[in-house]
Amino acid sequence: MYTEDEKIGFSNAAESLKKYRRAELVDDNSGKSLLDKLYVDLLPGNVVLEKCMRDNTTFLVGRKGTGKSTIFLKLENEYRKRKQFLPCYVDVKTIYESSQAQAINQPYLEEFFDEEKLNKYLISRNFIRSTLKGIYEEIDKQRQSIFGRVANKVRGNGNESIKKQISELLYKIEDNEKLKDVEIPILQQRKNKLNKESRNQEECVENSSANINANIKKIDAGVTNEFKYGDINECKDGNETEYTNILLQVFEIKNIIDEIKSILKKMGITKLVIMLDDVSEIEETAIKLFIDTVVAPLNNWSEEFVKFKVAFYPSRVHYGKIDPGKIDIINLDFYNLYSEFDTNKMEENAIDFTRRLLENRFQYYVGSMDQFFDDKMTMTDVYTMFFKTSMNVPRIMGYLLAYLYQSVIIYGKKITKQDIENASEKYYEDNIDAFFRSSTYCLLSIEEKRNIAQLKKVRDAIVDQAKEIKRQIVKGELSGRLYQKATPYSSHFHVLQDTEKYLESLELNHFITKYEEKSNRDGKKVNIYCLNYGLAKKNNIIWGRAQGTIYRKYFIERVFNFTSLVLEQIRETKVIKCTNPECGRIFGDNEIPGLKFTRYKCPDCQSKVEIYSKVDEEIEKQFQQVNKIPLVSKEELDIILELNRRKEFCKARDIAEEIDMESRRIAQICRKLDEDKGIVIRNKSCNPYEYCTSEIGVKYSDVEEL
Repeated sequence: MYTEDEKIGFSNAAESLKKYRRAELVDDNSGKSLLDKLYVDLLPGNVVLEKCMRDNTTFLVGRKGTGKSTIFLKLENEYRKRKQFLPCYVDVKTIYESSQAQAINQPYLEEFFDEEKLNKYLISRNFIRSTLKGIYEEIDKQRQSIFGRVANKVRGNGNESIKKQISELLYKIEDNEKLKDVEIPILQQRKNKLNKESRNQEECVENSSANINANIKKIDAGVTNEFKYGDINECKDGNETEYTNILLQVFEIKNIIDEIKSILKKMGITKLVIMLDDVSEIEETAIKLFIDTVVAPLNNWSEEFVKFKVAFYPSRVHYGKIDPGKIDIINLDFYNLYSEFDTNKMEENAIDFTRRLLENRFQYYVGSMDQFFDDKMTMTDVYTMFFKTSMNVPRIMGYLLAYLYQSVIIYGKKITKQDIENASEKYYEDNIDAFFRSSTYCLLSIEEKRNIAQLKKVRDAIVDQAKEIKRQIVKGELSGRLYQKATPYSSHFHVLQDTEKYLESLELNHFITKYEEKSNRDGKKVNIYCLNYGLAKKNNIIWGRAQGTIYRKYFIERVFNFTSLVLEQIRETKVIKCTNPECGRIFGDNEIPGLKFTRYKCPDCQSKVEIYSKVDEEIEKQFQQVNKIPLVSKEELDIILELNRRKEFCKARDIAEEIDMESRRIAQICRKLDEDKGIVIRNKSCNPYEYCTSEIGVKYSDVEEL
């Protein structure tokens, strides 16, 4: 039915949408970028792109796969067309990963930090240094380009002067001896301050302890000592100078800004635009350090000379000392984007983007997409299905098309609605549900495992309730003309808006998607969420709602209010309790601010209050399950699982196309998994090396959920 070229074109269209981060779209023959041809804006008229091009610092906020990196690539291309602008792309995740791997100790620093704090400081120090180095290297590339173009008009002096300035700046941040000269006086001053504060704190604690013993006679000596220990630690943590302040001084950020401005003005550059990708992929503490040490100072102190375009995940946005009122926030997720313009046409506008995106890709790679789909579906039906199954996330569309290629197209068949649904279920199982399955073998803290276990209980409770509502509709237990036995829709639900914080992680990882905001029957603001289409399909839940005006408020019916359900799961997995068995007071989440203020001391008996988790037994079962298999990091596990899916030797670049990681980093990790753990086998007879999993590695795909 299809020619070989048509099959290849379909596959290429799918792969182009699957690409991660900086994967360039290039013509196989000419090697030229295809971005100008293939870029499709989320809004007609390139509204999102134009907003990003404004002369403001911009935060791009969206979940994985929503197109943040593609927008950055397009921005970079557009800025390069304007001679007075210098675009500078920084892959924050990659820099941070390399910083962790290369955090080599400088012996002179041991005097100023204990072992734990020294390691954190070294990582932070190297992270900031690598980031600044990346910016300077981009400036130097631009210098070479500029002077290359005008070589006949401008001779050596100007070029050499700028080159020298850049070299001197790089020397300042790369040479450890230079940094040492600046660093030691700053750290010595910090040490002296801490010693003085420590002496004052000891006096303070002694006085506090005496007062406590005088006023609270019932508290025994053990409790008093516990309070004393905790009080000292709290005081020290509260008064310790943050790494941000140290690093701002060590790298002389204010002077660096002046140097950058001086260099760029000589090059005819009036604006430096720094694009920071994958900021939310690093640890939360590192995000804050990065924003406070690099982004905020450069943004605020450069007198409009430097502007940032920063990519964040929802709920992981940190402003630092940047005035939020001076930042353009662009939301890329379905509801947050389309509700800004017309809430009544959100779905219509989203489907329009799906249509424009798919038509554009297929037009370039194949010529038309109509021929690949069953005649029983109109193309409007096709675009609607891809919207529902992807919730407007381009990368998910790419994966769905890739699955359809493997299951339908290569056999010369046409794609049916059932095929798209099956692809959605497979994507859910392979890529989304793996979030829970993979945690079994990951090197995570107990608290991280607790959070994941709690999240799974919330997901399972939501799914079980959706299935129960479907059963009630089918059995006629829910009466009224809204509920149709033939199509018992139960894929959406709502919660009161102050409950949404408990659903952020589920939404970030695509288990659910915010669909709408409305007022419920009681006039209270609620968020409506929909289940991932593949998740719904896996559990035989019918996705959507009946068409017609009377069904517009279908999912704000009381039966779809899951607020109590979600809160109940949180309460069941977490207990905040006084450790004194004679007291044993149980606290609610609303009392946590008060407990923080009193350093988690029970107001009734002054004993310590702790947070217990009811999922610890399940976590212990995990440890028993994997005690014969080495625990690995999340990065390592992603590579192992991808190798297991392939079931044959492949190169690092092949793996990089499927997971969000650079091929060089993959090669480094595979070497470690081979030499240290025997999980990966390396084929060294080819260049570059090829990789597959060993017998041990295969076992990581036999994962049971928490």
